[in-house]
Amino acid sequence: MGISIILSQNIFAATLTTKNYAVKSGDTLSEIALKYGESLKTLKTANKKLNDSIFPGQILKVSVKTSTTVKKSVTSLKTITPKAKKYTASELNLLARLINAEAGGESFKAKVAVGAVVMNRVKSSRFPNTISAVINQKYNGSYQFTCVQNGNIKRPATASDVKAAISALTGKVPITKALFFNSGVKKIGSTSIGNLAFI
Repeated sequence: MGISIILSQNIFAATLTTKNYAVKSGDTLSEIALKYGESLKTLKTANKKLNDSIFPGQILKVSVKTSTTVKKSVTSLKTITPKAKKYTASELNLLARLINAEAGGESFKAKVAVGAVVMNRVKSSRFPNTISAVINQKYNGSYQFTCVQNGNIKRPATASDVKAAISALTGKVPITKALFFNSGVKKIGSTSIGNLAFI
C-alpha cells in the first residue's frame, strides 16, 4: 500500500535553451562548460567537437537554463513509496537538484541510480535517516557530496531530474544496494552506468 506525497511547495525545474557564445582569448572548453553548468562531453557533443582546440572569435552553442515550475506534473502522483514514510515536496526538490548536479550529463538510468544511492543511505543504519540529512552529511569536515561543497546543488532541477527523483523514491531503480558512486573510477564489485560507477 502506497502513501501520499505531501506537496506543499512548488518544484522548480529548468528548461534548456541554446545560445551562441563567442570564445574569448584565454577561454578553455572546460571553463565554458563550468560557466554554463554543463558537462564537457555535452558541450563537445552540441558543437560536434572531437578535440579541445578552440580559438578566439569561434562561436559555440551553449545551454542556458530558465526556471519553470513543474508542480502540476508532480501533483498527479497519488503515492510515491511503499514505505511507511512521507516525503515532502522540499525533499523531492532537494533530491532532484542533487541528481542534476551529480549526474546532469548522464542518462536517465544513471540519474535514477544516483537518487537510489541517497535512498539506500536513508535506509542504511550507517547513515542518517532522512534525505536532507544524508545529502548534507559531513565526514571529516567535508560534505559527502561534492555538489553540496561547491554549491552546484543550488542549481534548479530539470523535469527529467524530478522524474528520476520520483523513480528513486518509488524504488524503481537500476541498483538496489549501492551506497556510493564516483565518476570514471571502476572498482571491483562496482556496477557501471554511463560514466558513473556504483558500489
